[in-house]
Amino acid sequence: MSVPSLAPDLPPIDSSAQRDQPDWRNRPDAEAEAAPERANRSFLVTWILSLALGFLGADRFYTGRFATGGLKLLTLGGLGLWWIVDLVIVMAGGLRYNRAHLRGYETGKEAAWITTGFLLIVGYSLQLDSLLPALLAQLF
Repeated sequence: MSVPSLAPDLPPIDSSAQRDQPDWRNRPDAEAEAAPERANRSFLVTWILSLALGFLGADRFYTGRFATGGLKLLTLGGLGLWWIVDLVIVMAGGLRYNRAHLRGYETGKEAAWITTGFLLIVGYSLQLDSLLPALLAQLF
């Protein structure tokens, strides 16, 4: 014995046909479709969080990736490796929010690469790679 379906048979909706109509942007729900673009996360904020607090997972928490942000926090950025990899991913445009590039990525990517490179050069010229472990050893 088969059970009859209670749902009515409706024809499939072709969204591409609706968008081909010239007045599809004037619909009341067109504003809601454009809202995710405005609600996107800022590339500049994500980059600064990744650079300064990436070992704590701040960039992941900011972009809504709470599970991996928590793992990054517990492992202190994968002992630094995950932190560096995520910084490169952010600057290369691989980190997205709602499947879209971060807001301001196209205008800020060159400045982020140049500034990060400059900070690396300054850090190594000041020998911060040997200074930081010595400071941490004195604290603990």
